[in-house]
Amino acid sequence: MKILREYRESQYQKLCDAVYKRRGWNSNGVPTLETVKQLGIDFPDVVELVSRYQ
Repeated sequence: MKILREYRESQYQKLCDAVYKRRGWNSNGVPTLETVKQLGIDFPDVVELVSRYQ
């Protein structure tokens, strides 16, 4: 059971990483600065907040 759980957790993590990358987020689920600029929400406050988590 332990081996199966570890396998499933690793597969889930790979899926999360792929989804985050496709959306333009980092591994913590925070949009990258590039994504923020593409969305047109690169206001100084937003850039400051996002850059804390890069």
